[in-house]
Amino acid sequence: MSKPHRYFAAWPHCPDPVIELPNGSQWNKSLPAEWRYPLAVLSEAEAGTNDSGLHFYLTKDPNRLPEYGPHVVAVLLQEERCKIPAYALHIRAVVRNLPSLPFLGLKHFGLNRLSAVLAFEYARDCALHYRSIRASRSPHPDWPAPLHTIPRICTIPLGYHSQEELPQIPMRARTLDSFFAGELATQVPPTTYRYWVSTSKAEARKQLWRVLQQIKRDPEWRIDLDNIGVGDIANRATQFNTYSQKMMNSRICLAPRGSMAETFRLYEGLRAGCLVIANRLPDEPFLHGAPVIQIDNWKELPGLLRKYARDIDALEYFRQAALAWWQNHCHERVIGQQVAHFLNGCPGGCP
Repeated sequence: MSKPHRYFAAWPHCPDPVIELPNGSQWNKSLPAEWRYPLAVLSEAEAGTNDSGLHFYLTKDPNRLPEYGPHVVAVLLQEERCKIPAYALHIRAVVRNLPSLPFLGLKHFGLNRLSAVLAFEYARDCALHYRSIRASRSPHPDWPAPLHTIPRICTIPLGYHSQEELPQIPMRARTLDSFFAGELATQVPPTTYRYWVSTSKAEARKQLWRVLQQIKRDPEWRIDLDNIGVGDIANRATQFNTYSQKMMNSRICLAPRGSMAETFRLYEGLRAGCLVIANRLPDEPFLHGAPVIQIDNWKELPGLLRKYARDIDALEYFRQAALAWWQNHCHERVIGQQVAHFLNGCPGGCP
């Protein structure tokens, strides 16, 4: 008799070190929003897995798990430093939603703070990545023997966060050229180096904010802006309650990078059928060829607005292309099938 798969969270903000999710891969509003898409992917993967009784651990920790062995799958979420998990050789597989390889995030290097910070972060992440490779080859003495000679890691998209799925609105009927609501920077204590050298998230979003403030002076543009500050709980709740509606009513989704090149907003813009403009993106299979305009500097935005914001035919083309891309490359069903194939050992080649 086959055993059901079980789902656990070894999560930093959970009341207990490890909790079992009683409804398995089924997300509900009592769970963190960042689990919605990964659990939906795993739910789609369940039917296609050949083995039963797998233990899936949702975690942010690349260094340890509560258990190891051929029945254990780590679901490593939002690990931003491109580390190879120390336990990767001692479990069945790792499913992660951010890249394993460092990414510079620039096509053309500019003389500005963003370029300098990106170069620094790339060097830092390369060092941490290669150090993690060495660590994975020197396992903890209490761990079981390695199951593999190389780590088995499958990368999935970040997907959506708090976005609700709403009926599609054609571009001609959308009431906003664009909107941006998000943190301009994450507060960090002065005891860390990030306080003194800034971050790519802060520099990219400050760059965008300055450009948007200038654009808004022209009444032609219908742009909704709000800087959701850290700790501004009431404003944050109000903004996120209307986030999905504003996204669906926007012609252009602005997706500046965060701590990593990919953001939830990037995928949510595609899912809503927007023309997405973003900082440079890594060449992951589910992003290669995506209908996204990638830029190095947000000073390019005014020219892109003039080119596209009033061209309904071009905008409608991007709406259809974005929806098709989401359905064919990033939808939970598609990624779930790829994850199942990966967990089965990838006969015929890994995704």
